[in-house]
Formats: sequence, C-alpha cells, structure tokens
Amino acid sequence: MKSAPGNADQRAEPGREMLIEVIGLHAQAMLRMPWVQSCVVLGIGLCILSFIDVRMFVAWAALTIGVEFLRARYAKYVLLRGFDVDPRHTHAVFVSLAAASGASVAVGVVLFLPRLPLLYQALYGVIVFAIPAAGVAVAQSSRNVLAAYAMCILLPSAATWGVVYPTQAIGVGALSILYCAVIILVAADGEKLLLRSVTIRNQRDQLVRDLEQRNADVRAAMGQAEQSAKARARVLAAASHDLRQPLHALSVYSAVLASKPAPDLLNEVSVNIDQIVRALGNLLNGLLDLSRLSAGNYVPEHQQLTMDTLIGGVCAEFSQAAAQKGLVLVQDLKPVRVMGDAVALGRIARNLIDNAIKYTDAGQVRVATGLDDSRPAQQAVLSVRDTGKGIPAAEQGKIFEEFYQLDNPGRDRGKGVGLGLAIVQRLCELIGAKIQVESTLGEGTEFRVSMPAALGAAVASAHEESAANSASLAGRRVYVVDDERDIRNSMRALLGVWGVEASTADSVKDAEALFAQHGPPDLLIVDLRLADEEHGSHLADRLQKRHGAFPVLIITGETSSDALREAHEGGYALLQKPIAAEVLRREIVSMIGAS
Repeated sequence: MKSAPGNADQRAEPGREMLIEVIGLHAQAMLRMPWVQSCVVLGIGLCILSFIDVRMFVAWAALTIGVEFLRARYAKYVLLRGFDVDPRHTHAVFVSLAAASGASVAVGVVLFLPRLPLLYQALYGVIVFAIPAAGVAVAQSSRNVLAAYAMCILLPSAATWGVVYPTQAIGVGALSILYCAVIILVAADGEKLLLRSVTIRNQRDQLVRDLEQRNADVRAAMGQAEQSAKARARVLAAASHDLRQPLHALSVYSAVLASKPAPDLLNEVSVNIDQIVRALGNLLNGLLDLSRLSAGNYVPEHQQLTMDTLIGGVCAEFSQAAAQKGLVLVQDLKPVRVMGDAVALGRIARNLIDNAIKYTDAGQVRVATGLDDSRPAQQAVLSVRDTGKGIPAAEQGKIFEEFYQLDNPGRDRGKGVGLGLAIVQRLCELIGAKIQVESTLGEGTEFRVSMPAALGAAVASAHEESAANSASLAGRRVYVVDDERDIRNSMRALLGVWGVEASTADSVKDAEALFAQHGPPDLLIVDLRLADEEHGSHLADRLQKRHGAFPVLIITGETSSDALREAHEGGYALLQKPIAAEVLRREIVSMIGAS
C-alpha cells in the first residue's frame, strides 16, 4: 500500500500496522490471481474435459475466474486508497472474498468428481488438495484469509469424496481437517513473524526519528551558538570602538587639565568631561542590561499594573528633553491595566520615547495607551509615534540588532549607543509582549507594544487609584529593615507622613529585637540584600516561624539573583527600587488595608 506522511499516527500501533501490512501484501498478490487461476482452470480442463460436459466446465471456469477478477478489482481499489481505508473492514472483505474463491473451486469438485474415472478422480483430488497449500503464499500470513479459502475448498471436496466412496468418508474427512489445521498453523507462524518484523521496524523508525530530532536539536543549538558568537563579536567590536573614543577624549582632556588651563577653558573641559562620563555610564549600563537579558538572569514580576499611570510617569521624565528640541510630547493615555513587570514595561517605554525624541527634529512625539479589541484576547497597547525621518523598509528588520543605528556613521554619542531597541526586544520576549514597527519615509515611525490586558481594566484602575489615595493608614505599625541609613530615614519620614507608626532596624539582630519587644507588625518591609550576606526572604521566613504569619513586602534594587528567585518562589510581594510613593502606598494598602 502507498505510504502517507500525514497518517504516521495511524501506524503507531503494531497490531494495526501489521493488519495494514497484511492488506497491502494480500492486495498485491490478488492482482496476479486472475491469471494464476486461469492457468489452473486450463490445466484441470486438459486433464478432465474429455469426461464432462463442456458447457458445464465453461460455466464453472467463468465462475471461478470471475471471482478472482472481483478480488483483483477490490485489491486495486484498496491499493489506490492507500491508508484511507478501515483496515479491519477491508480485512473482513478480503476474508469473505477468499471464502467465495474457495467455494467456487469446490463447486467444480462437487460437479466433476462423481463423473470422472477413479484414476482421474485421484489426480483431481491431488490438484484440489494442493491449491490450499499454494494459498499460504497468497494469503500473505493471514490465517483468517487462508482458513476461509482452504476450508471452503477442502470441506465440500471431502464431503463429495465421502458421498462417492462412503467407506472412506471418515478417513478423508479427518485427513482434510488435519490438513486444514496444519496449513492454518503455518499461516499463523507467518503472521507472528510478520508482527515481529513490523515491531522491529517500528522500533527502528522510532530510533531514526529520535536521532533525526536530536540531530535537528544539535543543529539548532549550533546555529544559535554561532549566531550568539557572531552577535558577541559584533557587540564587542562596536563596544570597543565606543569605549575607545571617549577614553581617548578623556586622556586628551586629562592632558589639558594637567597644563593648568585658563578658567574659561577649564569650564569647557569640565562640561565635556561630564558629558563623556554620562555617555560611558549609559554604554556600560546598556551592556550590562543586554548581558543580563541574553543570559536569562532577569526575573520578571507578574503583578497587576496600571499601564497609563506608569507610562504617564515615564513621559514626565522626558518632557524637558522634548521641550529642549522644540518637540511637543503628546500623551493620549487611556486607562488600562495589565499583568506584567513594572520595571521591564517602564524600561521599554523609556527606550522607545528616548529614541523617538533623539531621531525627531521637528513636530511631535505621541505616546498612547489603550485596548485593542480586534483580537480574540483583549490586548493592552502602548504606542510611541514620532514625526521623524522614518525608517526604510529594508532597514526595519535590523534596528533591533545591537549597536545598529541609522544616520549615525560617525557614532555620535548624543544619539545613543544603539542598544535601546535591542534591550526593548529582549524585554518584550521576556514579559510575553509583541513589538511591531510601522514607518514611512519622511513622515515618521510608530512602535506598538501589545500584551494581554487584565480583566476589568478601566474600572479597576480608577477605583484602586482612588481607594489608595484616600485610604488612611493611621495607627498601622510597619517595621522597615534595611542596612542603608538613608533608606531607613527616608522610609520612616514618608511612612510618618501617612500616619504610620514606623520602626526601623539596620540588621538582623535589631530586627529580631524589635519583634521580641513589640511583637509582629501589621507589615514588614525588608530589603532583599542585607549585611553579612543575609537575605530578606530568609529573615522573613525565620520571623514568621517564630511569631506567626504577617504580611511581608520585599524591596530590592536587583533584577537577577538566586535570592530574588527564592523570594519569588516564597510568594513574597516584591517592589523594585526606585519605588514611586504612590506605588508604595497602593501596595501597603492592598496588603494591610486601611483603618
């Protein structure tokens, strides 16, 4: 039968595959049977035709050869259908046709045997008994097909011999049954052998598929490694250039400073050195971010965010930069909430807005948030559109590569270092967002970042903002554990403004003393990384075991570490530094409620 790649799952079961194999082999054999049967009929005719009625013989010959043509026609149909047949039904049809073929042969014995002389009766009997033996090969290891064919020939033939010679009826009948049993057992052995060969072939094919899959995985891994190596080489080459240039400039300015320049020149040099140091800081930060993202060390948070509030804060950071270039920063921020990472989403927005301002000389930069209902799952969308020069279609696939910049062949550091969009793409992949770019030369460019929206977006946003702002925290007790004095002092002052009774500790020992003296608080705010290599999550674990359950908020400036992963796995609430006051207040209200 013809193979079909799309039906590999149908061939997974060895028993089923063996049945399909038997059908295919049997169908191939059936295509030859009309001509084989014609030769058998011709041979029998040459032996017995002189003793019987010619018309009777011709009628019998037409019957038996016609049955074989019917079997061949059905076999051809099955072969043309390939695997698009029910194997059990098809096998049952083949068994029925084999029974019809054997019965047609037996009709000749019933009609002709009584009319033949003894010598020709014996010859005819030998021929008839030999036909089922040949059927073992034709049945192709199917005991059911062979049993139907052989029994429909031998049992009527033995019965006819018993009628002609009653004294031999029992012996001939017993021998016929024994003969049937023997050839059926032979077919059964062939069936077992076929099943074993099919099982071996299945195992071989599975092994080949596994090897091919492993080879494909290895090739994919090698390809990815080669791409990573090329990317690292490209990044290293570009970073080397962008580091050498400012370092060379610093060495020149250092020589100028050593020469004790005039006050005017000194002021100019100091301003230039400040700009160079800032550019170097941006480059190093970008390289560190890119390395962390590429290595998979960034641990994204998964919490409800008010996208419009977050993006509004980012836009406020760039309002002065846009005004200095004479650009209008338009904000169209519709209320929308998402489940995501505030740090990652804020970084995406900063890089996109920063790029838009840098590459737009006149007009406006429009930042929008909203919902896209055109997809089955509602999507939250962040859009940043500028009126700059636009990006050629051939270049749009390259802008997300590291250090790739348009219209900056001289590597002007005022236009950035070319890592912003590469970081944006990595962050989008990390938080499950999709980024698209549409650009028209001479008209501008739009970047669209889409991600699943949280249910009840606008209502939840307005309600929670209002509740967090109006809630009173007076009388609530909060402990702050941090080894940085400035953070402890500023947190105590801010919490005090909100009416919170804040107590601070700078070490694990002081924190344990606070708990021992005053008991557990309404909320523990603890830094992830404390002195003496202590982790905030470990401290919280110990204190909860000793004093019972209480809310814990972990704050950190880290974006990747084993300690951060442990805090995530422990189910603790996490906020990334720097933390906006309204975000901190909303988190405190959500964790301990308002009085």
